[in-house]
This record gives sequence, structure tokens and C-alpha cells, in this order.
Amino acid sequence: MKRTSAVLFLICQFSLQAASSAVDRADQAKEKAKAAQESLQYEVAVTVKLVQVHVTDSLGNPARDLEMSDFVLYDNGKLQTITGFEKHFLAAPEVKVEEGQLASARDVASLMNRKFVLLFDGERNDLAGIATSRTAALRFMDDKVMPTDEVALMSYSPTQGLILHEYFTSDHERVRQAIRNAKITPGISADGTKSVAPDHEAMGMELLSQQVFGGHGHAARPGGTRAFIFGLTDLAKAFRHIPGQKNIILFTKGFGRRILDPGSADKPFFVSMSQELASASSPVFTVNTAVEYWERLKPPETSLEYLSKQTGGMYFDNMNYYSRNAADIQNATGNYYVLSYSVASSWDGKFHDIKVEVKKPGYQVYAQRGYFNPLPFSQLSPTEKQLQLLGLALGEKAYFGQYLNFPMTALPYCESKESNTLLISEIPVQTLRETVGDKTELVSLVFDEDRNIVDSKRVEMNWATLKGERICQYAATALAPGRYDCRLVIRSLDSGKAAVGGCAVEVPEKAADTGLRLYPPLLLIHGQEARYLNVSGEKKAGAPEAITISDVYPYPQKEFSPLVGGLEQGAESVCAAIRCAWASAPTAEAKPEVRFSAWLVPAGRDQKTDLTVNLQGIADQDGTRVYLLEFELPELQPGSYSLHVMAEDPVTKASSETSSALSIVLPGRAAD
Repeated sequence: MKRTSAVLFLICQFSLQAASSAVDRADQAKEKAKAAQESLQYEVAVTVKLVQVHVTDSLGNPARDLEMSDFVLYDNGKLQTITGFEKHFLAAPEVKVEEGQLASARDVASLMNRKFVLLFDGERNDLAGIATSRTAALRFMDDKVMPTDEVALMSYSPTQGLILHEYFTSDHERVRQAIRNAKITPGISADGTKSVAPDHEAMGMELLSQQVFGGHGHAARPGGTRAFIFGLTDLAKAFRHIPGQKNIILFTKGFGRRILDPGSADKPFFVSMSQELASASSPVFTVNTAVEYWERLKPPETSLEYLSKQTGGMYFDNMNYYSRNAADIQNATGNYYVLSYSVASSWDGKFHDIKVEVKKPGYQVYAQRGYFNPLPFSQLSPTEKQLQLLGLALGEKAYFGQYLNFPMTALPYCESKESNTLLISEIPVQTLRETVGDKTELVSLVFDEDRNIVDSKRVEMNWATLKGERICQYAATALAPGRYDCRLVIRSLDSGKAAVGGCAVEVPEKAADTGLRLYPPLLLIHGQEARYLNVSGEKKAGAPEAITISDVYPYPQKEFSPLVGGLEQGAESVCAAIRCAWASAPTAEAKPEVRFSAWLVPAGRDQKTDLTVNLQGIADQDGTRVYLLEFELPELQPGSYSLHVMAEDPVTKASSETSSALSIVLPGRAAD
């Protein structure tokens, strides 16, 4: 069962559920006092600003010999003291990186890695232009993208607006595959007219824009130059929150020369879009996709040249020059300095103008032209909030206020089409309240291999109303055979601070018609009782009751609790509830006895350690039998292991094997 679903702002349409009672007046007073204190803290906070600067000499070549003392930086016209300095150059191993005073230097190296957004404009393009754009993008990926670069893929549909195909990732093969597979609808037919029929039905990733930029005023109207401008403007605002330069490579035939005429109704919006992109450190490298001879005879495409100049990018008039264009982009994005300075930040959203100069004559400086002060989370636009949520769920780096990670696992437990997989998270409530807050939204997402959302749930939670430090949150879902990425994001409704849990799960194909089958074990700890929170989303009329964890794994909940995180070093045993099914679904009396064996394998090694298995209990459920087993453990060093379990019918010799990851951690680190 593979549902067609978009990635980015489908989340906007989640049904809201109030989960828990309202906070009493005393708590409300405390919250107001806390909010006032936080507001005061916002006003006096000092922020370290990072500015990425590309400098060329009089010949247009990257300037490699500058030092921190050669730069002058102004913020709103006020001279700033540059406190940190780094050099980043490609193919220049002889250039040393000066050790500056950058705050959190360990983070700077990762946050300032190059980022690219490949953006295909479908509306201002034809089939030939789109095909050539794919070729150029793939050539750039193969020849110029470095292993540490993060790449995102987007397109613009004439019917649905901006579409996200792949979020920022260093998995470049995934991006290449997305480039090949992306369905991009051309807006221009072979005869130069609009090619999209009025009754065109969006499918697949094209549905994205209805959730990404739809429903937020002007952007809800798909198609047209102004819709594209508004979409990029919203995207630029969201990009403000991602450090470093987000280099946009835009493949398009342009917006027409008249958009910059004094009387053009679209000019103010186009200029504003350019300013927003420049302020968000998002230089646009525009590539003209006009490839036919008759198109080359048209007047120059000044709109693209203007957009690139205003944002600090470059304009390429002929996309057929793949190598030369890619080399120019490589030079502009791969050779830069990072300057840092401290500034008192205020959460008022006001714009700051930045000006960077080189004291020596003959140099050209390319840098962001400014930045916006942050706004309180409640004042962010829907686009900004949802891009933040996407970054938390799919991002490889914590760009968006991620303050806590918690363990999560997913277990296939049957072959039913209605419900067959259980998602479980272990949430440290007190730590969550201290780092994220009490009033939160809880968003559960399951992505298939194409990054489509196949399951999503959202509820609002007030953790102040829940007792206990350790809560196991779970939900059952139905997934078709395949590999999935599961995420649970808990985000403050007040500040945007977030905690994230994640895991991957492989849902197997249907088993053969004969023999027995083991499903992955739910690991358990003896002697620790946990509280459970079932999050199944809004119940539809006539739908069956939500499946509980005891429906799937009927173990004694007062004696055992799920082990979702690590097992502390020194534990002498670990338990598990394991479901065993027979294809012929025999009665309880007809179910044969099975023998269990188990062993441990350290990650990355072939060493096998046999374990003693003790049967603790049996429960029957229709054609399934659930075994409660205990595995005696030897003395184990901290690290990752694979726990393998085999069941064998001694009469028929039918057997089945399953496994589970087991992490051994130092005492006190079990929830990491």
C-alpha cells in the first residue's frame, strides 16, 4: 500500500487534537513570568554572526592571499570588530587555514559546508529545456559536487507551484536518482504555447505545492510569474534560518525583459524577491535554458542577469557550455572566507545591512547584503515553521533548534493490511520539559524510499499534565513491504525548540504459505514499569479502536517495560516479547512446541556469542503465539550488537530467524 504524498507541508493539514487538560491558573502565571523572562533574555542576547565572503582579483580569479586584517565589515553602517576568520579554498592545499577565534569552531566547519539547491523551472521551459537541464544538473553533480556538499532538488510546476523533491542531503546518489525521476511538467509546448491543459491533474510530488505554499494567501494560486516570485520569496524567508550560503542553480528561460520596466506590475515583487534571496545568503546562479537557434536570436534575458547580480550569483546565457558553467559556479562557491563578529541580537525581525570591503584596491567582494533579526517562533510564517519541521524530520544536521534526541524503534508484527507495524519512542519527560517546554505539538511521520509521506499523525501535548519521568509513546500503522524512515518531532508551540526521535524499518514481503515465522522482538527490561501514551491521531467515524501495545505484545506491564534506548553495561540479561506465526493458523492446541536459540554479534565483526534462552511465558492470539523470553548476557563492552533469535519446530524442522539491534551503553546513558 503505497500512498501518493508530498513531503513538505502536508503537515499543515494534520488534524489538531487537544491532548490533556488546560494548565491551571497558577501554572499560567508561571508561564507568563517565564515568557517575560525569556523575552528579556532575547533582548540582551549576544549572537555570533558568520559571513561567507567570495573575493576575486582584478582578473576575476579567486583571491587566496587575504588575511583577517585585510577585511572591513559594517553592520548597519557601524564598523564591527572581526573576531574570527577562516579560509576555504578548493584545489589549494598549500593555503593554510588560520586558526581564528570563531565561537564553536567545531560547528562552523559543518554548518558552513557548501549547500546547493537545484531548481528546475517547469513553467518557463519546454521539453528540450528540461531535458538539457537534467543533463547539466547531473554533470554538475558528477564533476563538481564534493562529498561534504549538501544538495536539495526543487522544481516549479505550472499547475502546482514549487515542489520539493529532495531536502538538503549529502547522499548524492539519492539526489541523482531524484533528478532522473522527477516529473517536471513543461509549461511551453513545441509550438511555443502553454502546454498544460486546464483539467490537468497533479500527481505524485507535484501535489507538494498544495501543502508547501498553498493555503498561505497569494501563493495558493498556482501558475504564473507572480506565483513563482511569491513562492521563492517565502522560500528565501525560510532559508534565513539555515547557516551559510544556499546556492540556488536556477534552470529557466527567464521572466521576460519587461518585468523590469518601470510600469511593470510585477517589478516590485521581483525586486523584493531578489532582496529577500540576497538577505538569506542565497545567491542565484541563473542558467538560460533557451537551446534552439531561433531562441538565441531573441533580445538578451535581462531579468536573469539582474536576479543573479542582486543576489551575488552569476548568469549563464548558454546552458550548453556545461563544463565552463560548472567551473564558474565551482570557483564562486568553493573559494571563500568566513568572517565572524559579535552583535547584540534582538527578536524584532528588523533588517540589518551588511557591507564587507577589502582594504587593498583591485578586489571585488561578493557577500550577503544583510540579514534579518530573528522573530519569536509564534510570529514566523507558515512556510518558515514548516520548513523548520521538515529540517528537523529529514535534515542531516540540526539547523533548526534541535535540543534533544530520544530513542525510537519500529517493529513489523504481522501481515495485516489494516495495521502491521508498531512505532515506539522512549521520551524522558522531565528532560523534555526543561529543554523544549511543556506545551508542544507531537508530529509522527513515516517516509518511504522516495521521501513520500505514507503515514502522519499530529497531536498537541501539555507535558505538565503527565506524571512520571519515563513515557513510552507508541502508535500502530499499516505499511506495505519496503524500507521506511520514521520520525517523531516534539516541538514547542511557544519557542520552536524541538526534540527528535528517528529510526528505519524494513517491512518484509509476505511469508511463504507453510512453516513458521518470527517477527522482530520487542526488547524488554525486567523490573521497570513505564507509562504508555498511545498516539493514533484523530479517530474517524466507524473506524476500529486504536491498537494498544498490549494487543500486540501481551507481556506483564507491571513487571517489564520496553527497551528502546541502550542497555546499561553490566546488565546480566535482557528480555524480549517475540511474535511467532504459522501460515496455516493452527488452533492453540495444535501449535507445535518450538525451540529457541540466540546469539550476539558485535557490529562490524563475525564473532558469534551463543546465549542461554529462558522461556518466561506464552500468550496466544488467533494464529499467533507471543513468547516472553529471557536472554542471559555475558560481560559486554559498550557498543552496538545484533541480537539474533531462531525458532525451530523439532518435528517438521521448519525454522525462522529474526534479529534486533542491541546497544550497550555506560551507566546513566541508557536513554541516549
